[in-house]
Amino acid sequence: MSRGIFVAAAAALVITAGAAHAEVATWEQERVANYAAQLTVATDELKQALDAVGIQNFAQQNAMYQVKDTVKMLHSAATGLSEALASGKGREETMPRFKRVQTLRRDAEEEGRSADIPDSVFEKVFAVGSALIKLRPYYVDEPMPEEKPAQ
Repeated sequence: MSRGIFVAAAAALVITAGAAHAEVATWEQERVANYAAQLTVATDELKQALDAVGIQNFAQQNAMYQVKDTVKMLHSAATGLSEALASGKGREETMPRFKRVQTLRRDAEEEGRSADIPDSVFEKVFAVGSALIKLRPYYVDEPMPEEKPAQ
């Protein structure tokens, strides 16, 4: 059941993020840096929540290790983005880092479908999604392409 909830939560984040903003917002360095700092806190809390989850099903052990590792990389990328923005780097300089965060978020979503993620972790997933939704209009000047359905 928790995998179904994870998939639904992740799908809601993708749909909301794609529909919420379709053009670049006016760059405000302090605001964007603040949103990136919120993302760093959210990814750290998600990482800690996943680290606290014990492996309960041997068959899903590898999937859980994989999602934990991806979330660790997501947190590292989010921290790098936050630090770059806090040091004064702008949109163009931080765009690759933002794209990396987006890619890792999608990877974690895919991997989370295979892992037995407990319901207690979902509030942390939503916090990460919320922070990304705040950042997205400062980086994306066109709607996200529709993702291809998994086959």
